[in-house]
Amino acid sequence: MTDGPAGDVLDVVELARTLVRTPSPNPPGDERAVAAAVTDVLPMLGLPAAEVLALDPGRPNVLLTLDFGAGGRHLVLSGHLDTKPVGDARWTVDPLGADLDGDRLYGLGSADMKGAVASMLVAAARLARNPLARGRLTLLFTADEEDGATFGAHHVAGTRPLDADAVVIGEPGGIETDFDRVHLVSRGIARLRLIARGRQGHSSLSGTPGTRNAGVDAARLVTAVADELVLDVPRNVDELEGWAATVNTGMTYRGGVGYGVLPGRVAVDTEVRLLPGMDRSAVTAAFTGLADRVAGVTGADLAVEYDAAPNDWLPPAAVPAGHPVARAAQAACARVLGSTPPLAVFPGTTDATWFDAGQGIATLPALGPGLLRRAHGADEWVSVAAVRRSVDLYEDLTRRYCAAEDAPAVDGRP
Repeated sequence: MTDGPAGDVLDVVELARTLVRTPSPNPPGDERAVAAAVTDVLPMLGLPAAEVLALDPGRPNVLLTLDFGAGGRHLVLSGHLDTKPVGDARWTVDPLGADLDGDRLYGLGSADMKGAVASMLVAAARLARNPLARGRLTLLFTADEEDGATFGAHHVAGTRPLDADAVVIGEPGGIETDFDRVHLVSRGIARLRLIARGRQGHSSLSGTPGTRNAGVDAARLVTAVADELVLDVPRNVDELEGWAATVNTGMTYRGGVGYGVLPGRVAVDTEVRLLPGMDRSAVTAAFTGLADRVAGVTGADLAVEYDAAPNDWLPPAAVPAGHPVARAAQAACARVLGSTPPLAVFPGTTDATWFDAGQGIATLPALGPGLLRRAHGADEWVSVAAVRRSVDLYEDLTRRYCAAEDAPAVDGRP
């Protein structure tokens, strides 16, 4: 890797390509190789050695800190090292090839979110060469974000105090164009299953009175949820763009044997993307009430269950519009991008849930290159220009937030 723009020791795009070429699909989940790719470049970047935090040796989280001096604020720049698997997506390029085509860097995880991880590393290298007068910057790269965070941010937040004033996560925050929102809210998620029960038996006897098909009963409940379910949505106090709770049902049907057999139990994966202020008991009541109504009309045996903890209810996270990290992010966008994006709700669920709920740290969930719609599908790509701008953005944001004149002392230091 050669010198990049602004005299960077490593070119951020080449570093991103290295990370993309290092597979880390989750499931099954094994971040050792990509974590090693990160730690291997730290000496070349002039960054300190990393601390590895791991609930399981195959699922490392990487943490390193630059301490600039007494006073100022402590900011964490965070990204996850895992990706979704290729799955059934039909790629036209090698998912691990990290091919460049004009402004596009293709590859699994290029947008979600290895481009941002590379940008954070190069931004930290700039800050190491030209340090702030005060404050502290931590880089935290987590495992297991794509499958519940048990080995990642959930583990870190539960075992390692970050002692930080704010976290900024580099998820792909673009909706229509790169960096077109500053997201203050990370939506939570409720993971449920719609259950229909019958009596397994020979399908040739389906016309016998009293015989039920649990698959048909499940489908009727799915249709009712899609068409009729009403949830109580809190008021949008800060008038954020994208303020909506969404329900997705019919995602996976589980159960049954196959031809010739009426299923005895069919479960349908269903989720709710949650807004701040939404109550678990109210969500539960809405689903069970609708299931009871459908059962009363059809005679079906229906129930609603939650997924196993801790993935049953991941609470949303929110940063107030006037919080210093929100203001610093808007100001950095204005200088680096030439405009101030509106404040918004990020559609997805992120590691912000764990930093907010676990340690009470204000967390911006998605300030990174890429568009969310390109993630988790075929031919994922990220803009090369956006990856380069991210380096400038993270550097500017860190300087504004950590070394602000009105920033409190770090750990009580004068």
